[in-house]
Amino acid sequence: MTVFLCDGECEYSYDDLLRHLNQDNYFPLLKTHHLFSYFGNLVKALTNDVPLVLLDSDLSPAELDGVDESLVNQSIPLSVKRLPSMGEVIEALVHSTSEITMFTSGTTGQPKKVVHSIQTLTRSVRRGEKYNNQIWAYAYNPTHMAGLQVFFQAFENLNTLINVFNRTRSEIFNLIKKHSITHISATPTFYRLLLPYERAYSSVIRLTLGGEKSDGHLYNVIRQIFPSAQINNVYASTEAGSLFAAKGENFQIPASIHDMFQVVDDELLIHRSLLGQSDSFRFDGDYYHSGDLIEWINREEGVFKFKSRKNELINVGGYKVNPGEVENVLNAIKGIRQSLVFGKANSVLGNILCAEVQLEEGVRLSELEIRRILKDSLQDFKIPRRIRFVESFSLTRTGKLKRL
Repeated sequence: MTVFLCDGECEYSYDDLLRHLNQDNYFPLLKTHHLFSYFGNLVKALTNDVPLVLLDSDLSPAELDGVDESLVNQSIPLSVKRLPSMGEVIEALVHSTSEITMFTSGTTGQPKKVVHSIQTLTRSVRRGEKYNNQIWAYAYNPTHMAGLQVFFQAFENLNTLINVFNRTRSEIFNLIKKHSITHISATPTFYRLLLPYERAYSSVIRLTLGGEKSDGHLYNVIRQIFPSAQINNVYASTEAGSLFAAKGENFQIPASIHDMFQVVDDELLIHRSLLGQSDSFRFDGDYYHSGDLIEWINREEGVFKFKSRKNELINVGGYKVNPGEVENVLNAIKGIRQSLVFGKANSVLGNILCAEVQLEEGVRLSELEIRRILKDSLQDFKIPRRIRFVESFSLTRTGKLKRL
């Protein structure tokens, strides 16, 4: 039977999963580090049409807004559907009537609850013979939208998942080589942590980036590491699930849902019919403010690129600075693996621009050298006044850079 999941030294087949699904209990609120138990509980809930709350393994009681902590990790009896084959499991899953509750990542405050159906969670899943025999690197937190998108795409085609989330650079490359991984979906931060280029891995035939703004320099470097891979970019959110994909930096709104979007003051607004359900949503008529600022490339054809998150713009002496723009220029400097740009309060300017920079191993760069390079590409007010070198960055639960 096909391997379902490789997680560290443990390997589980789809037969193992089928046996797990036939056990007569489930956890409505499961908090665990054990990926097989988590996925088994998820599939069991969906195939038996019962509700489920997805909890991060490190959620604190203070973050469990509206959740009864005493019910966490408490199993309840369940008269499970006896499904003799994985084909029948998948069919039961895609027709599930379960409500799946998840939490936003909490990067801008208290995590908010959002309730989804299987239809919104699997909107982007593609099934068919050409999707058989794929081997996926699992590089996301499984309780958040991007992790669920990868899981459902792999699971509904009986593919193999290799857990690489929170692994080191050398461990990830070893797993890619050992398992001949063919597909990777991850944040730009994940791919930057794989730099610099040392050798190519030709087994990978498709890469997807999502969750953060990416840039042309990153595409060029990962093309060297994965020369056989087609590179796509995907837009998904906890509120809406997966909406559209891109090749390169430009996204295109599908014609079938073109009328479900508006752009007001450069902000992308999404029609309520594409969203899950949440008491925290605030609508402008029938539209939800995504907080994503975009720039039209071709308005008539619905082609655009992302500029930044609205709440990330930094006021520097009356100028609005997009930290992502500055990070793109920093990350393009040879020897810089990753950077983080942020504002620090200043009584005169409102904020001064600061940057933290992680260098590749063995590279030496001074603050003065970096500023000299930046002057060729950026206006003076966009050049950080303070640059600090760091060994690593803090990441959010979803594997993105944690902004200060």
